Amino acid sequence: MLKSFTVKDIEELKQLEQKLYESMDKTLSQISSEITSNSSQTLFSKMKFGGIGFDPLDSKRELNIVEQINQSFTYLASFYALEILFTEYQELAPFRLNLGTAPGSDIESECGELAAEVFAAVAPTSNQKLKKDINKVLETNAKLKFVFFMYPNFKLGRQLKFERDDVVIWALKGANIL
Repeated sequence: MLKSFTVKDIEELKQLEQKLYESMDKTLSQISSEITSNSSQTLFSKMKFGGIGFDPLDSKRELNIVEQINQSFTYLASFYALEILFTEYQELAPFRLNLGTAPGSDIESECGELAAEVFAAVAPTSNQKLKKDINKVLETNAKLKFVFFMYPNFKLGRQLKFERDDVVIWALKGANIL
């Protein structure tokens, strides 16, 4: 399912975040009820293949929990990146958010001045994601280029040591709850 849409302001962004948390809460309730009535094998099978979990932005649409977790943290990273962009570059709003397999940069200003790639990973070296996203954003015609990432226990804020070719790198909040 392609998810590409424009976000006009922080208020709209907060509504998206609320949808994501509603799906998480619904899945938590589902797990709570399933855990007492299933064997570990059945529970894990439902978690992997379906029967537990929901689309992060549509709590009525079932999705396996593994995908929900992956998508939820990627979406959260995108939302946190948008918070920074709305704060630092309000004049470039609205922003187009391209989630999942939607074409284009993960975040683009509607005026074409800004492009950003966003990801959540367990380690900075995971699949050379940082390097790949820097290269991907360098291929855009945007004047302002960013890569935002969420890693557990990483220093929040701008990451000058990773920056190259005028691509600004930010570590995001959110993964430091571990």
